[in-house]
Amino acid sequence: MTTTESASSTESPSKKIEPFVSCASGGIREVWLLSYPIILANISETLLGVVDTYMVGQLGEVEIGAVGLGSMMAWLFYLPFLGLAMGLNTFVSQSYGAKKYTACGYMTWQGIYVALISGVLIWAGIMLAPIMFDLAGPSPEVHDLGVTYLQWRLLDAPGLMVGMTIASFFRGVGDTKTPMKIGITINIINIILNYGLIYGHFGLPRLEVQGSAIGSAIAGLSGGLIYVVLFFRRYLTPFANRTLVWPNRQDLGRIIRVGAPIGLQRFLDIGSFVIFSAFIGRLGNAQLAANQIAIQLMSISYMIGMGMGMAATTLVGQYIGSKQLDLAERSTYSALKLAAGIMVFIGLLFLLFPEPLVTFFNDSPDVIRYGKQGLLYAALFQGFDALAVVFIGALRGAGDTRWTASAAFIGAWLFFLPLAYLLTFTLDMGFWGAWLGATVYICMLGTACFYRFRQGVWKTMVI
Repeated sequence: MTTTESASSTESPSKKIEPFVSCASGGIREVWLLSYPIILANISETLLGVVDTYMVGQLGEVEIGAVGLGSMMAWLFYLPFLGLAMGLNTFVSQSYGAKKYTACGYMTWQGIYVALISGVLIWAGIMLAPIMFDLAGPSPEVHDLGVTYLQWRLLDAPGLMVGMTIASFFRGVGDTKTPMKIGITINIINIILNYGLIYGHFGLPRLEVQGSAIGSAIAGLSGGLIYVVLFFRRYLTPFANRTLVWPNRQDLGRIIRVGAPIGLQRFLDIGSFVIFSAFIGRLGNAQLAANQIAIQLMSISYMIGMGMGMAATTLVGQYIGSKQLDLAERSTYSALKLAAGIMVFIGLLFLLFPEPLVTFFNDSPDVIRYGKQGLLYAALFQGFDALAVVFIGALRGAGDTRWTASAAFIGAWLFFLPLAYLLTFTLDMGFWGAWLGATVYICMLGTACFYRFRQGVWKTMVI
């Protein structure tokens, strides 16, 4: 008997847990009630990126290119470890569905230990920042500013990791509103600090690109502290949140076994787009700035789909825990209907109003020209992007995470990047060719994820 099983076997029958969402099982309404707080939190985070991009964009093309490339590189260090935090959702949601409530808190403690170690390991990226930018090969001006940004940005790693872990606990038990409120609070702190430190307002020094990174790091550390305080609130005692447990090697291994492929999948996916951006950076500063703007706008749609996918993770996990596989499947398709409808609508906005959207960030004629090309492609693949984020989320809820990591490796690194390089440089198609390669990759990934879910292997997964 594992420690988790031992903890769940002592469950007190007198403890009654009220569901955070109560409506038709697996229907669109249930998915929406779970996902809209995640979407609002994701949108607030995306808008934060939009605001940051806007504030830095007023400094010039070099600054916006440095922050864009630097922020993507920061996520290269975060993502392998954030997967461990996100994987906790699978354990918590399945335990919650099986009514093993104390196991939810027990596994969260194990996740916190993993998060603290991960945060310290991420700090190693501070020393690797110059090497990363040397490999990317941007202009000398972008290189120097980007290294400074990346080194300061990584300081919030322990706070971010602990915060994401506890957020997975809340989402796993069906409480998506608490992470939403905390996320919005963190983003407000971030905007205020960035505005002050970039331009020198509120009595703060004018640090420009460095100020953007410092403001974001302070906000991230603050968020981790807020999550810890709320995790210990009394109303969560049925989940054994206040019962200190020590690290257990077997259960730490289970978290790593499920979570590591999630981190690897996201690392491979985002990492491919970092190299993709590096390709574009070699075309010129205008192309790099346009690429950053297009990706920032595209992320608004992506974050909405991601919210639906995260709701699918929770619902699939809970319904697997309660042994209702038909409802797990129904909730996934409900999430897909919502995600596809919203994302395709946003794609139409990209298609109809590309110039005003790009001009909001930068009015350089070259940036506008290339930005419009990027948004045209982004509009074309929105439906396939919805397939990818929803089905990856559903597979994650079942613990089927190794397949998604393999798909990311094959699709992104063996197909997408070689194709993008071929179209961009060998065939001399430049910016247009690079984004054509990205479009083909996303369409293939969405189709593959749909096929994997339809196979039904996830129904027999054991975590």
